[in-house]
Amino acid sequence: MQRPPRLHLFVCANRRDDSPLGPGCGERGDALYDALKAEVAARGEHTTTWVTKTHCLGLCPKRGATVARYPGSEPILSDVEVADVTALLGPTSDGGAPPGWEEIDRELLAVEELQSTKVLDLARRLKPGLTLEDVQNPHDFPELDDSDWHYADGILTGMKSVSSAMRALRLRRKD
Repeated sequence: MQRPPRLHLFVCANRRDDSPLGPGCGERGDALYDALKAEVAARGEHTTTWVTKTHCLGLCPKRGATVARYPGSEPILSDVEVADVTALLGPTSDGGAPPGWEEIDRELLAVEELQSTKVLDLARRLKPGLTLEDVQNPHDFPELDDSDWHYADGILTGMKSVSSAMRALRLRRKD
């Protein structure tokens, strides 16, 4: 079974003659499709980025063509032109990070720091003066045998596991 692509683009190349809806994407869509296929081939990403020519996607732009993108925060793009090919494809898969890795790392770190502060604050309410290193060894402090503290510490452990899994996934994607 083949793995799904990192990105799948559907490019409208529909042609309409004498239609009140407009002429369709036609030649502009064909040109965009050809440019995308050429760039994907040049990058060697034909197994991770798929480009498919389609008929009408429901929007007839005044310039360029309509493109459906999966996955994507904006699934339908209108007025896409050949000059937009590089931006549409995003970073290369040969070592370039997929879109969003840096943002994900920053968010995970920020959430971890928040939860770590919460865990330490809860621990200090139970036994004043504890350090972050102390709470990493809760068995040394009977005062930390508290369900609320254990719950907060478990959440922190889960967050660290997610961060670790995301970093491992990022490294695997680079290979």
